[in-house]
Amino acid sequence: MEKSCLRLRLYNVLLMISTGRYRCLAKNIFFAMSLLCMLVSTFASAQRYALQNYNTENGLVQSQALTIAQDPQNRLWIGTFGGASVFDGSEFKTYTRSDGLIGNTITAIGFAQNGISWIGTTEGLCSFDGLHFKQYKLTTQTENNFITDVKIDNRNRVWVLSGNKLYLYNGTGFDLIPTEGVITTLCLDDQRYVYVCYLQKGIYKYINDQWVSQLSTIPEGFALAAYFAKHDKTLYVLTTKGLYRVADQKLNAINTQLPQFAVTTLATKMVVDANDNIWIAVGNGLWLYHNGKKEFIKLHSANGYTDEQTLYLFIDNTNNVWFGTNGSGIFKYSDSPFKIFDNSQIPFSKSIINIFQRGSGLILSTGYHGIYQFDEQTNQIRTMSLPDFTTSIISIHDDLNLGTYYATYKGLWNVDNGKIKKIKTAGIPFITDWASINNEVWCITTEGLSRIVSDSIQPVHVDPAYRRMLKYDNNNIILGTKNGVIRYNIVQHEVDSIKGLEHIRVQCLAGDADRLYIGTDDNGIMVYDYHTKKTYAINHDEGLSCNYTYNLLIDKDGKLWVGTGCGIDRITFAQKGGYQLKSYGKSEGLAGAESNERASYQDASGNIWFGTTKGLYMYNKSKERTLYATPFVTLNNVQLFSRNIPQGKYSDSTIPYAKIPYKPVFEHDQNNLTFSYRAISLSSPEKILYRYKLEGADPGFIETNQTSVVYTSLPPGYYTFIIYASDENGNWSENAYKYSFTIKAIFYQTTIFKAIATLLLAALLFYAIYWYSNKKEARRQWELKLREEEQNKVRQRTAEDFHDEIGNKITRINLLTMMAERKVNGQTEVADILIQIRNNTQSLYHGSKDIIWSLQKESNYLKEALLRIQQNAYAILEDTGIKLHIEEEPPIKADIKMPLDYSRNMILIFKEAINNAVKYAGAQNIYLRFFEDLDNSIVLELSDDGIGYALDEIQKGNGLKNIQNRAAAIKAKLSMSSEKGQGTTIRLRMFTYSFKK
Repeated sequence: MEKSCLRLRLYNVLLMISTGRYRCLAKNIFFAMSLLCMLVSTFASAQRYALQNYNTENGLVQSQALTIAQDPQNRLWIGTFGGASVFDGSEFKTYTRSDGLIGNTITAIGFAQNGISWIGTTEGLCSFDGLHFKQYKLTTQTENNFITDVKIDNRNRVWVLSGNKLYLYNGTGFDLIPTEGVITTLCLDDQRYVYVCYLQKGIYKYINDQWVSQLSTIPEGFALAAYFAKHDKTLYVLTTKGLYRVADQKLNAINTQLPQFAVTTLATKMVVDANDNIWIAVGNGLWLYHNGKKEFIKLHSANGYTDEQTLYLFIDNTNNVWFGTNGSGIFKYSDSPFKIFDNSQIPFSKSIINIFQRGSGLILSTGYHGIYQFDEQTNQIRTMSLPDFTTSIISIHDDLNLGTYYATYKGLWNVDNGKIKKIKTAGIPFITDWASINNEVWCITTEGLSRIVSDSIQPVHVDPAYRRMLKYDNNNIILGTKNGVIRYNIVQHEVDSIKGLEHIRVQCLAGDADRLYIGTDDNGIMVYDYHTKKTYAINHDEGLSCNYTYNLLIDKDGKLWVGTGCGIDRITFAQKGGYQLKSYGKSEGLAGAESNERASYQDASGNIWFGTTKGLYMYNKSKERTLYATPFVTLNNVQLFSRNIPQGKYSDSTIPYAKIPYKPVFEHDQNNLTFSYRAISLSSPEKILYRYKLEGADPGFIETNQTSVVYTSLPPGYYTFIIYASDENGNWSENAYKYSFTIKAIFYQTTIFKAIATLLLAALLFYAIYWYSNKKEARRQWELKLREEEQNKVRQRTAEDFHDEIGNKITRINLLTMMAERKVNGQTEVADILIQIRNNTQSLYHGSKDIIWSLQKESNYLKEALLRIQQNAYAILEDTGIKLHIEEEPPIKADIKMPLDYSRNMILIFKEAINNAVKYAGAQNIYLRFFEDLDNSIVLELSDDGIGYALDEIQKGNGLKNIQNRAAAIKAKLSMSSEKGQGTTIRLRMFTYSFKK
């Protein structure tokens, strides 16, 4: 009850039970097949989809799949009510609360480019680095931590949808992002930009830290879902009015005649595959809008799916479509080139033993349940009745010139051009194979090789061992037995054995101008080359689905098709030798499909039909899969003496997700290692091949389909295990997984032991050189310190002498000027000159004080220089009405020492700059700012709120040139910015590395 309530809360979806009506076609019509074939009934036929189901029996932690996502390593993550399951194509690995999750009900999963997985639950959010989980809460209120969706954008920002509120993780907490209304979809485009689809407000893209509308007008009705298809970089929208494609901010209708979707809730999901087929999950089921047929198709149990509600849709990077269901686990749909028809579409389809074509219809013969005509274009199946031999078909041979021959338990019959006749036989015609040669029909019976002449069957060569036959040319027949292959000349009636084909148990035969193909029941296919007379096998070891071969077919392209007891294989032979083999099996919907004997045929359209124990399969080469991705191979485990290696024992770090030691170092006797690896493929994991090599042990790469390898008694040394993987078509990945480790040597085997004396001598020599260098450097530092002390003494004496001589003289000039001013009465011009002399004298006096200060040793400290700049600023701005603002944040360190003359240039730069601001800026405020930047540079900044200047005007003056020259003298970077009406800023950036000697 609790789980059901939670499910309703998650999706608010009511399970709808739909009823269907079945109509019985009571009308019987006649169908003329050779004038005597009669139609008795007609059935509607529908395609069965190639779907694979994975549930708790396969390792899924719980059968209700709420969300699905794919990580950068191609693994599929499935969120359920019981935790998160990670699927590598073959096995599931599960994470639950016991592993560190904040809750077991997983509702959303996203992956960052830095390798962090973000997992949303009903109780909050988790991040996972492959080793440890970290838990997050959106709020302190439990009911507000229900995560609906998680997306990670191209800046590794984590977006979280919860309770119709959108949050953005800021590194420490979650910021609420303003939204416009009810959100139905949160998705990413191919560049990982975030899109939001609103129920009634349109669709928006978050770019440059703002929402940008993607539609010029708001869609009519309600927008139920949106999806960005990466294969064509197009945004698709599903509304209550129709299905649309967005182009140039406009909705282009795809289909506006929607079926009866259950859209009363906001649980609608939509994806678009690489074939532009659109998959839609709504309250009343899963729907497919088929791009080719331009129609909606509902998937349910009758065509291979389930009647359970579909909770989630996802498309992986190889165009597999995944469906999360409410109780049946997950389903995978692969774009298979095979159509599947089982007993629900074609009666007794699992018993088809003969296939041929007359007109546009395909004739399907079963062993005991009659003969059917099937029209693939209209999906109509018609049951046919043949007089006197309705059932119990043994075999059939169709010849366009001679008619159709039916070997039955009621005799041998021929139907040709509207006439039917019975062929005389000695008993029940157990005919196992047929061939048309020189306008005659030859066959294999229990007595041996026979031919049909007029109204009777005549033995030609009696040998009960014959099983199969194949026309070689107009004079020769290839005969297959349980003990080899022979050639029979029908003109001279001579039997010749074929060298190299003795003792082969023949199950079926096929051939072309170059090769003879022999299907066996124990060794796959034997290939005999007519030109080289050589024979070789293609069996399970070479990649064939299995060794029991039931039928062979050469198609119009010269490719060999093999029906086996485990599936269907296609072999393409190269002109210069060699071949390429492709197996079709579970991934194409052929799981457990055992081929029926001789039940393969290529129709006039090029489609190839196979009768199997799972039903009738039709291959269409135009549907062959074209989207492939080389599998991502990884190391699952490394074991020491078949036991897991404890974390931290042989290495100080662990590889995430795999949890195996990184570059471990083993002792000399810890040399028995097992490597378990896996290529992550969600398409055809059973067809993966591997190439591995242990550098330091193996001379070359070894190819295998096994997923583990054991190395024993490895000698000491440094090793790297290298593993490659191929996809289902044999395309090998360019990037290999490499795992390095070391096995330490015994002490007496090491080169260290042998070279210890040399190393000691080298160490002593190094120490002597080091001691001498240190001593030499210490003397140099002592000399520098001594020289600096002498310089400081000289500077101090110079400063004192300068102060006593120049300072006193300037003071005396200033006093004499003031006295002269008092004695000048009425002589205005003379008084003005005296005032100018006095002002200049005062300026000279203040300037000389800075020069005197710069000669003192205290001026070498940056902190003292900054204090001097501040004092000068206060002095200059006194009585000007301009406010001075000083900021030093963070504070400059007091122990930063500068070379000689740096402080003087700094003071003069800022004195010039402040004077210019007073004279020309018209400022009300001047700002001085000192700070140490992130690059460890010291920044001195002067700005005002004055009228500003055009930069070209500023550059005309000499003052700026002086400032620039002084900045260059102290190896500082000077920059200036000014705009009219915006004030002026001068920034001096000094680099501490220039302070060093």
